Amino acid sequence: MTSQQGDQPVRVVNVDCDRPDEEKERLYAPERKAVEDLGGELILLSAQTEDEIIQACAGARIILTEGLFTPLTRKVLEALPDCWAVGRYGIGVDNIDVEAATDCGVVVFNVADYCVEEVADHAAALVLACARRVVILDRHVRAGGWDRPPLEHPLRRIGRLTLGLVGFGNIGRHMVPRLQGFGMRILATDPYVNPRLAAEAGVELTSLERVLGESDVVSLHTFLAPGTRHLIGAPELGLMKPSAFLVNTSRGGVVDEEALIQALQERRIGGAGLDVTEEEPLGADSPLRSLDNVVLTPHQGSSSVESGQDLRRGVTEALSCMIQGYLPPFVFNRSVKPKGELRPRPA
Repeated sequence: MTSQQGDQPVRVVNVDCDRPDEEKERLYAPERKAVEDLGGELILLSAQTEDEIIQACAGARIILTEGLFTPLTRKVLEALPDCWAVGRYGIGVDNIDVEAATDCGVVVFNVADYCVEEVADHAAALVLACARRVVILDRHVRAGGWDRPPLEHPLRRIGRLTLGLVGFGNIGRHMVPRLQGFGMRILATDPYVNPRLAAEAGVELTSLERVLGESDVVSLHTFLAPGTRHLIGAPELGLMKPSAFLVNTSRGGVVDEEALIQALQERRIGGAGLDVTEEEPLGADSPLRSLDNVVLTPHQGSSSVESGQDLRRGVTEALSCMIQGYLPPFVFNRSVKPKGELRPRPA
């Protein structure tokens, strides 16, 4: 892919780079150097709508996206015949129509090993904060209290609790040593994982229904796709113990937020720890903001100095591979038949 049309350089477009101009050259220096050293061209834009994206990406071979909701839809992909690959700064690709990309012969790639440690750390922190009621106790002290904190359910020893993992991929598996260290029993559910892999980690792989029914804390670690949208809805919440907590560091759309709010308001579950919500930023009028049985963080589970460095390194490596005519390290739609001249990387 070292040339585009004639002697034109390979055009790489970051379509939703919503950063101040003074930051762009510094932040995107690694990607720019990698692309330009191989004769390509990196363009940083801020397009939001389908039509803006189509116009901005005309002639682009590679499209990069950072936003959670930037619409890389079938309409967009079918209107860009020169596009060979679409890449996500991150793990989740739910803003990309993967089925349409596959139909169009467009490779979808991500940085699958990005922020695994950070999200596992953040989820574990929310698990512990919920189980030990850290935020409720903090608010009680700040309001002048000390004795008799307002706990609806008694505190339990962490080592006597059961943790349920919905999704047992990289992040879910990284949760195991973190919480096993506290002595927690761990159940998991994941239709794509071999039970032997879970058993080797000391985890019992079972049904979603059993995970929900037996766990004291349920932590979500599944990707968002049509089949997992609102995976946790009113029926699923109804299976949980009245004292159990739901922790979500994956994607807000995995949970039916309206059903969750109702369950929290009616005290049908013990509470929730949420780093992600269906609407982001969380609406100023969202009931979640005023509920005392919810711990909220602003989608920061992936954040650290080190994860940011890993992310840029991963995107840079993918760009270098593709401009030289190789598939990127992490192809999400593995069944795609690339329309571009992209071949497997040498071993």
